[in-house]
Amino acid sequence: MKEIIARNFKLLRNKLGITQIEMAEYLDLSSREVISYYENGDRDIPLDILEKCCNLFGVELIELFEENEAKVKTNIHFAFRADDLEKEDLKSIADFKEIMKNYGRMKQLMNRG
Repeated sequence: MKEIIARNFKLLRNKLGITQIEMAEYLDLSSREVISYYENGDRDIPLDILEKCCNLFGVELIELFEENEAKVKTNIHFAFRADDLEKEDLKSIADFKEIMKNYGRMKQLMNRG
């Protein structure tokens, strides 16, 4: 399972054009190498880090456990590619995507009733 999470983490980061350095800065990690360890499956990714990344990626946590790589690629809701993103830019993007995920959940709940 660790390999699937690592693969999906890397896939989503790359799909959005975020470098390992940008990701490490966004997550307040000591270095880019920590991201490399996560993506290679050499270290478990802590739950709080996974949740923060899911907000940035615009996906639900369960999607990091998806075995089908094609499904992971199609589940990116608001893909973007940008150069030279600052830590605060990534935080703003993650905040917006979290709002959109919550909106989607509320809409699903309202449609059930």
